[in-house]
Amino acid sequence: MSIKARERLLTILILAAFAVLLVVIGYPIYKESLPSKVRFGVDRSYGAVPFYVALRDTTRNYFALEKIDAELVDVAGDPVEGIRRGDYDVAVVPWYWLIISPSLNGDTLKAFCSLEMKSGRALDGVIVPPKSKITRLRDLSGKRVGYLSRDEYLINLIAARMEMEEDLNLKQVQYVPMSVEELMRAFDDKTADALYLLDPYRAHMLYLGNTMLAEGLAATYITPNIPYGAVVMRKSFVTGENRLAAIRVKNAVEATFGYLARNPEVAKDYILRINDLPEQGELIGNMRTPEFERLAEVGVKSIENLQTELVRRGIGTCGIRPDDFLFKRTDFVR
Repeated sequence: MSIKARERLLTILILAAFAVLLVVIGYPIYKESLPSKVRFGVDRSYGAVPFYVALRDTTRNYFALEKIDAELVDVAGDPVEGIRRGDYDVAVVPWYWLIISPSLNGDTLKAFCSLEMKSGRALDGVIVPPKSKITRLRDLSGKRVGYLSRDEYLINLIAARMEMEEDLNLKQVQYVPMSVEELMRAFDDKTADALYLLDPYRAHMLYLGNTMLAEGLAATYITPNIPYGAVVMRKSFVTGENRLAAIRVKNAVEATFGYLARNPEVAKDYILRINDLPEQGELIGNMRTPEFERLAEVGVKSIENLQTELVRRGIGTCGIRPDDFLFKRTDFVR
């Protein structure tokens, strides 16, 4: 081979090596520049509020700042089933269901943020219409109590304990699952004698002139502090090819949770918008918000207490440590 041919070959090899080096170095940079497409399951509860705020609050733009191309997908039925079907990548599920069954088609659901109902700030209550003859909880015997379908696990836990209370002596109470629209019309349509509601519906029904019969039933008959909603992703979503998207989601949602914890009025504003309820001062004043807890702030002891209470009732198992339901901060290191 001549000297010129060798020089040409060497030049080609150098250029090829340089091209490979550009791909190796440049592709990750290029990939980092692209937005991550992520689907978020949303309903009309407080659990969906952080997703709406992260997407629509133009003063914050948490999703945009983290380069997340977010799609909000309506949750139809059980959010765990929605994740199983692949309807969305991130959703808020009741801690009750996560504690009972964190496994998902050979994968595992884990939480990275949490919503908690504190005993000193009850979000739930039993509402009766004005001039109702129901003046005490024991008067619910033989009556119809409406509740939101997605809160069925709460009403089941509360009712089971209330029926054991000798002072209440409750008998033949009919619990009626309803949609939001059915709940709002229940007293006018005479489809329920009382309603078990969480905010914002509790506050809204009081705003309409109805009467609070009792509040804080979840804290009284389940545990004082209730882990309410767990913001979850599949473990494979975090460890697999979507890892960059998962890191971005965690950063954006945690930032939103911190913002809402400091500004509960923003959470109230958005929950009213989501439900098309009037943004009136009296209504807002009666509303309460859950605790918005980032990963490092999640009440592990509250999770343990709920898990223990469920096992005491013959539901679930203590075979999983409470902190094993949570991702670790190291799971999101780039």
